[in-house]
Amino acid sequence: MSPFPSRDDAAAALIVRECGGDHDFPSDAGLTPTGTETDPTGETVNVRRNPCLRCGTVEVTRWRPPEPSAEAQTFIAVGTLEPPDPGDVPGVAERALRLTDQEYAAYLAECGYSGGVPADFAPDRRATATPQRLDLRVQVRAWQFALMGRHRSLGEIVPVPPYAESADLMDAVPDAVLFWAPVEDGDLHLPVQISTADPGPDPSHDRYAEISCRFATGHVALRQLGGPALDLPPLPAGHGDYRLRFHTGASGCLLQIWHQPRTRSLTTEVS
Repeated sequence: MSPFPSRDDAAAALIVRECGGDHDFPSDAGLTPTGTETDPTGETVNVRRNPCLRCGTVEVTRWRPPEPSAEAQTFIAVGTLEPPDPGDVPGVAERALRLTDQEYAAYLAECGYSGGVPADFAPDRRATATPQRLDLRVQVRAWQFALMGRHRSLGEIVPVPPYAESADLMDAVPDAVLFWAPVEDGDLHLPVQISTADPGPDPSHDRYAEISCRFATGHVALRQLGGPALDLPPLPAGHGDYRLRFHTGASGCLLQIWHQPRTRSLTTEVS
């Protein structure tokens, strides 16, 4: 069974459903590649990703570029449609806030969860939650510590599975994020900010990375390799997707956590 759906998942699904098959793909995209991939034979393939302006569904076109020496510059392009990440669906945050309990319950039932949100999940407090800042000290071992669902095992992220998403300073799988700290072993002073919305990067740090992670229940803990878990307050939007931004630099470290539908990872040097 798929992970327990969040309100963001329901909102994204409704937006895509309301768009139907009449997608609004930009007509001037042409066949200028937006990236490349390697196909199963090891050949480079051009890729053009063209999202619908209304629902984010991605029109993906792939083609193998012709040899420069070929007399006829002809090629075959193959197009497919791919579902968007919730964070790439236009207006998903606003739609999630307008989602009625009836719409959410109907979507849960469609996904096989007719009993509603389990009672032991953290509540959705987006309407009332205020930003929190915690000043913590974390025991780092082999450059590492983790943020995980409260009752998950470190074996889910250590060692890092091959399917994990990476953002240079972080690796993530569902319900677990591994952080690469700037110290090999010892105490790390770690301020943690928890918000309902993006607080913005802290310019006093030299570098940061961002990654998305889905937390199954909204109850999480910082896990020290070889040390006790440090429980954090329940996440403000309950279960679902969150964005994590981990800062490092001469001014120390900072971890920001806020509710945001999942999207691509990011690493940035602060100028």
